[in-house]
Amino acid sequence: MDLWSEPSEYNDTDTFASVDTRMTDFVRNLGLEHFSFLFLRGPDHCEKAVETTFRTSYPEEWTTRYASHKYWNLDPVADLGRRAIRPFFWGQGAFLRDFAKSQRLVFDEARVFDIKYGMTIPVRGARGELSVFNVVSSNKAHLQDALRGAHSRIYAAAYDTHEIALDEVLARQNREREGIGLSPREKECLSWTLEGKTAGEIATILGISVSTVNQHASSASNKLGSLNKHHAAVQALRLNLIH
Repeated sequence: MDLWSEPSEYNDTDTFASVDTRMTDFVRNLGLEHFSFLFLRGPDHCEKAVETTFRTSYPEEWTTRYASHKYWNLDPVADLGRRAIRPFFWGQGAFLRDFAKSQRLVFDEARVFDIKYGMTIPVRGARGELSVFNVVSSNKAHLQDALRGAHSRIYAAAYDTHEIALDEVLARQNREREGIGLSPREKECLSWTLEGKTAGEIATILGISVSTVNQHASSASNKLGSLNKHHAAVQALRLNLIH
């Protein structure tokens, strides 16, 4: 069957909040144990997308540990997912051979929760985003048996989940942008900062004092929750608050 004619596991009214339930039911109907989904890179470099799109049916203890330690920075599956073009199988043994010890330790911890084997589908989008969708089993032979004849359904589920997650991330960005009110001066200071101008140069351009420039930049940084004015300028650009 053509992938694009495969019926969706979601309803037209489903939102990102329904992913856990829908995909848990989906993998169990296939005879598998777990699914997981995560944006490894958000659209337009949205940093929050990585932490806010993690969805899975893994045991809560492992999910909490994985998220709190940001294991997506170490996880061999995430590592390969960033580089892979095609879907791939993973598991204990030979798969781990080329990864660092710190990365293999993530698998050692996951094994305690019977998370041992899986198949990953990397999905790349037009806005630069990248996600990984995993189906998981504690038994390699059982995983292969369950996947036989189900590949098109799993691919469709991966792409549908990616699309729903993307809609959620973009909607959240819009809500954040609408809730952030930068003054005209704050926008000007950030725009010139983005151009590489110093506070002194911006002060000359705008005809105000250096301390006033720094005050506007600091205020904008606080509103955006940024680390400094340079970070604020980049965030404001990504939120389309400046051009």
